[in-house]
This record gives sequence, structure tokens and C-alpha cells, in this order.
Amino acid sequence: MAGVMVQFLLPKKESLNRYKGLTDALLDNPHMFAFCYTQLYDVEQELNGLYTYERKPKFDMDVIKAINARKAAIED
Repeated sequence: MAGVMVQFLLPKKESLNRYKGLTDALLDNPHMFAFCYTQLYDVEQELNGLYTYERKPKFDMDVIKAINARKAAIED
């Protein structure tokens, strides 16, 4: 499966909506049993982390947790 990137240079609300949409697509797939978001932090050449280069959250982490913590289709 090819990787999917969420570009967090968009306004916060649009970025969260995209992140939720991509995560929902994974969690709604009854054949998907795991996923891993690998870009936790921004680095010099990439700005698509959930945290800045200085390790400050870009978003409300409770919202990110709620998006990731919902029940997946495979659990039904």
C-alpha cells in the first residue's frame, strides 16, 4: 500500500478535516487492522508533523486522540 501524506501547511481546520477523512477511510475498511502515522514531528525539509520542529503541538492532541481512538470496522 502506498503511503499517504497529510500536508499540515493548510489552515488548522482543513488539516484536521483531511487527517480525519484519511483516518476514517482506514478505520472504515473492514480489511484494515493497523496503521501507523510516522511523521510526528516537523523536520528541516518536511512540515507535515503533528508537532512543530520545537516539539510543540500544532493541534489539540485530544482531537487527534479522538480521531485515532474510535472503533475500527474490523472490530465489529
